[in-house]
Formats: sequence, C-alpha cells, structure tokens
Amino acid sequence: MKKFYYKWAVLVTANTVFSLVFALDFMKTPQRALGVILGIISFIIIYAKLESYLIKTNRDKWRKALIISVCCLALFLLFPGFPLLSGALALELSEDILGLNGSLRYHLSFFSIYLVTIIDGLLLSTVVIVFTIIIRLLFNMEFLNKNDK
Repeated sequence: MKKFYYKWAVLVTANTVFSLVFALDFMKTPQRALGVILGIISFIIIYAKLESYLIKTNRDKWRKALIISVCCLALFLLFPGFPLLSGALALELSEDILGLNGSLRYHLSFFSIYLVTIIDGLLLSTVVIVFTIIIRLLFNMEFLNKNDK
C-alpha cells in the first residue's frame, strides 16, 4: 500500500504545483500552510485508496485510465487559465459555504484554507472523472489489458 501513497503523492502534487505557487501569498502563517498541505494529503489518501479498490475488484483498465487521466490533467494545468478558474471557483464556493460574502481573503484560517483546497481538489477530480470515463469507454484501452472488466 505504501507504493500507492508514494505514487499518488507525486501525481497529486504534480497537479497542485501551480495552485501552490499561486497560494503562497495566502500561506503567511503555519496554520494556513497546514490547511493546504492537509488538503493535498487528503487527496493523496483518497486516490491511493481508490487505486487499491480498483485493483482488489479487478478493474485494471479503470485503474490505468485513472492514472492516465491524472497525468493528462497535470499537463492541462500547465495552462494557467484553468487552475486560476478552478481556484477562483473554489474560493467563491467556500465563501458561500462559510457565509462570508466575498470576504474570505480577510478571514483566512486553517479551516477556510483547507476548505478551499478540498473544493478545488473536488473540482479538479471532476475533470479527472470525465477524462477517466472518456479514456476507458471511448478508447476502451484494449491495447493495455484484455483481461479486465
């Protein structure tokens, strides 16, 4: 299971590099930085557990499609407009959830930064889901493994 965590630490971190650089301005206290780091660790755990589940249930094509999708998203995120849009939407949704009406930047705490990170990760994970379905169903990935469901 450790190898899953190492692999997903690299993959998830690769998908957060731009957001991390952009968020450095907000991480002026250890609590804020911890909020971002724990948000990222949350997704490392989720994706490692998901891969483990896909292996245990003999869904190797879905597992491979997931990994390819996360790698594709990392390339897609090299275009700054997409992570900026995702981050701005996560910030807006977090403000709505916390009832701050556009003033989250003045109420930055561990929890608010963690919430923004989780929402941003969920938005990006939605893109991963779409990529995974497209790769798995449209291309059927026959060239990767013929013995999977």
